[in-house]
Order: sequence, then structure tokens, then C-alpha cells
Amino acid sequence: MTSVVAFERFLMGYTLGAHILIVTMSIALSVIISIAELMSLRLKDAYYEAIAKRFSKALVIFFAVGTASGTVLAVELFSLWPNFMVFIAKVDILPFYYEVFAFFLETVSLVLYVYYWDAFENRYKHWALSLFVAVGTVMSAVFITMINAFMNTPSGFTLVNGQPTNINPLAAVANPSAFIEISHVVTTTIAAGSFLLLAYLAYSYLKDKAEESRRFYGKAISLAAVVGFVALVLAGISGDSSARMLISLQPLKYAAIELNLHPAINAPERIGGIFVNGHVEYYISIPGLQSFLAFLSFNSKAQVPGLSMAPSSLWPPLFVHLTFDVMVGGGTLVGLFSLYLMYLIIIRRKIPTGKIALYGMLVSGILLQIVYDAGWVTDEVGRQPWIIYNVMTVAQAANTSPSVIPLGIAIVIFYLIVVPFTFYFAARVLRRETVEKQLENVRGSRWYSSSIRK
Repeated sequence: MTSVVAFERFLMGYTLGAHILIVTMSIALSVIISIAELMSLRLKDAYYEAIAKRFSKALVIFFAVGTASGTVLAVELFSLWPNFMVFIAKVDILPFYYEVFAFFLETVSLVLYVYYWDAFENRYKHWALSLFVAVGTVMSAVFITMINAFMNTPSGFTLVNGQPTNINPLAAVANPSAFIEISHVVTTTIAAGSFLLLAYLAYSYLKDKAEESRRFYGKAISLAAVVGFVALVLAGISGDSSARMLISLQPLKYAAIELNLHPAINAPERIGGIFVNGHVEYYISIPGLQSFLAFLSFNSKAQVPGLSMAPSSLWPPLFVHLTFDVMVGGGTLVGLFSLYLMYLIIIRRKIPTGKIALYGMLVSGILLQIVYDAGWVTDEVGRQPWIIYNVMTVAQAANTSPSVIPLGIAIVIFYLIVVPFTFYFAARVLRRETVEKQLENVRGSRWYSSSIRK
């Protein structure tokens, strides 16, 4: 592989990793805002109205920057991977068209939702706009994930002399891994964004000593924690299904993430470990656990795949085993912490604002971003050397011209500036108006004056 192609691989991974930070916030905020406004209408609670109104400002910022970032990604796809885009245009272009309509729905609905907040006599009609925003935001992620699912399990065509024939675009969209991958991506994205928001809320609660502000942040914490917990549970279920699906659809990826050198029955689960001189070393082994998780039986005679099934030139980079461990281990830790939060919120009927809970949110918010990115690295690097599994390699798809390097360096600098600035600017916008002032405005609105005061 040439140095240009290696640089392009780094650049694409770097760009996606940076873009994901913006996307997680957009998707999670759209869901939480919609739920908060519905609760404000059902409970006639000014705090939930203020939560929805306050964080809609941040959503506008993340949406705007996410749009610009998505445009950069589109330029990268065409400039770095032209042969890949030619193939996709022939076989699986429909999700890109679908995504345009989702983006259109999200854009129009968000403008109406934010700038015509008090123009609706029937507030449920205004809330319906938040649903359209959330649907448009989530469906944009769904349609882009369809492309990635196709890259993992291509279908809907017959390959003849390297060219696709007998093309069925709908079969390409409904490829074997589409449903499971979409389920996992949507739930993990909402979970990652919710916990990042929790980290901000915990910091704000610790910093703001005013009683009314703390009540506001406390209610927002409970709401984001419940959304994050539900998303984490669903992510765990879909992630388990996704890992078992690899056994039949992408056996080499499965073998790499489990670090299986040979097919095996009653295989152990390895925690940690590196590949050194043809052997796996420095790991903890739990006998039989891998086969149990793979086949849900301790007595299964089925084999888990091994790397020896293919020549080493087709092996993915084996560090994906460690990124997989980070994803599973970190996700499990955050899941256990979220169970603690649910114990406080549901069983104890308390807002989780003790120091253990608040500092745990700060740590979990950062940890889950690492987990989320580790999951994407595992999925994408685990497919190597293929960009489209068993169809087209990364080297075949790449633009090998050195002219892409200056563009790539500019993109690296762009994200180094834009991502931290986006979060900083969003925080500054949220701090421009105090919680007390926002609650005063809500209580003075027509909606609140005609409802039961809380």
C-alpha cells in the first residue's frame, strides 16, 4: 500500500471520528428536546419547557456545523475514493438520495420549530415539529449507515470481471446486515450524545449554586439519564446480535476481534492480548465463554472462525481486538453506572445529584465517546483490506495522486479548529441567558399563563 493510500485511510478515519462528535450531539439533542417538550405539555411544567427551549439553541449550532462537516465528508469521498463512489453510484446510490430528503425534513422543521416557538395556538402542533426534527436527524444517520452496511455485506448485484451486473438497488439497500447495523448505530449514537450532555449538565449543576438553576439541571439530568439508559440497553442487545452475525457474514473480522488464530469449539474469551511472532500473548482467558456468547450454548459443537481460514494478506489489522475490548469493557462500565442512576431515579425517586453520581457523569460522558469511536474503528478497520467486503479493496478504491495530501492537511487543520470551537461556542450561547431568566420568560408566555403552574 502506497504512502498516499495510507494517508487517505488516516484522513478518512480522523474526519469521521471528528464528525461523529458533532453528530452524536445533534441526534441525542433532537430526541431529548422532543421528549422534554412533550413532558412540559403533559405535566404543565415550566422546567421541561425551558429545557427544550434552552437546548434547541445548542441543536441549531450542532446542526449547522454538522452540515458543514458533512459537506467536507462528501468532498472527501469523491476526492479520496473515486472508484468506490463510481461503484456505489451504479449499485447503492439510493440511500444518498434518501438522506437528502431526511436532511430537507430536518432543516425545514428545525427552522419552524426554533423561530416560531410562540406562534402556535395549539402547542401540540409545535411539539409535532420537534418530532419531525428528530425523525429527520435520526433518518439521516439511518440512510448513511445503510451505505456502511452495504460495504460490510454487499448484495443486490452480480460481479462479473470486476463489474456489477444484474443490479437490484432495493436489494442493495436491504442487505443482510442493514437492520442490525442501523439498530446498533442509532442506539449507540443516542447513548453517546446523551451521556455527553449528562457530563455538561453535571458540570453545570456543580458550578451553579442557585436553587432554581439546580432544580432545572436536576430535571434535565434525570431526563438525559433515562434516555441514555434506554439507548444503552438497546445498544447492548443490537451489539450482541451484530457480533454473532459476523460469524457467518464476516468471519475474518470476527476472528480478528476475538483474536482467534484457528477455528475452535468451546473457544475461550480473551481479554486483552497481542499477536507476537505467530502467537497470542498477554491476555486473560475465560474458558468456553466466547462459544457461549456466539451460540448461546455451552454444549454447541459449532466452530468459531479463525484467522487461519485465509492467507495473512487478507487479515485485518489485529489491533481491532483491543479496540473491541475497549468498546465492550467501556460500554459495560457505563452501563453499570447507568443502572446506578436508574436505581436512584426510579427506585429511590431521587434526582441523581450526589457527588458520586455527578462525577460519574463527567467520567462516563468522556468514556462513552471513546467507546463509540472504538466501535467505529473496530467495524471499519476490521473490514480491511476491503472497502467493500470481498468486492473492492481500499487500494483499488483510492485516488493515488499526491495532490490529495494538501487537501487532507487542510481538512485536518479545519477539524482541529472547528470541533473544539463548536462545543465552546455552544456552551457560550447557553450561558448567555441565565436559567432564571429563561424560566421567567416561560412563565410569562401565553402557554404557561393558561396552564397549571408548577
